[in-house]
Amino acid sequence: MHNDTLFLYIGPTSYNLELSDFIPPRTQVLPPVRRGDIQQLIEQELPSIIVIVDGTYHDFPAVSHVEIKNALSLGWQVWGLSSMGAIRAAEMHALGMQGYGSVFQQFVENEDLPDDYVALVHSTETPWFPVSEPLVHLESLLNDAVDLSILTPEICRQIMEELTNMWFGDRTVSYLKKRSHVLMNGQNQALCDLFSQMDKYRLKSRDVVSFFREQPFLTTRSSHEYPVN
Repeated sequence: MHNDTLFLYIGPTSYNLELSDFIPPRTQVLPPVRRGDIQQLIEQELPSIIVIVDGTYHDFPAVSHVEIKNALSLGWQVWGLSSMGAIRAAEMHALGMQGYGSVFQQFVENEDLPDDYVALVHSTETPWFPVSEPLVHLESLLNDAVDLSILTPEICRQIMEELTNMWFGDRTVSYLKKRSHVLMNGQNQALCDLFSQMDKYRLKSRDVVSFFREQPFLTTRSSHEYPVN
């Protein structure tokens, strides 16, 4: 037997998203996953679908590989995308965890990507107000700026090196505006104009919207043969 509830672990990636517009009706929205949450869930519920987007990274231990593996062995469908979910899915896709989206793909293609590539500082409860911006978003914007000839590749590399070497909580649009002003001798207005379009570079949130629009978990579930214990 299985239940029809989809269990969604999400936090700051949902900021400014109207989840009710696109998540399935029988979705239980849960806060960012912590170590032990999955194990507790699978001990209390019949197998269904788990979608991990956000998870604790700094203040609390991260969700463990063991509990995800336990869920998979019991017949749960486990998906990961956007943030901590993308990291775990890239690490565990050979074991049956499903991954989705552009952020997940980056972790698959580059095993050296650090976990803090998707990390940010945010408020501890809804609406999960973001204080900083994850590096994955800032890099997307900077690469676009190079493609648009707004930024030289040399300055882009310098900024990315600085961002990579700083604490993830200090990675902000405000910092980028000030730093680019210095590096571009005050000629950074076109780059600042891109910052006003920041939502288009928030790949983590875009992956969430695409995931629930496409609903790949429905196709996977219908063809999956759950083990009988």
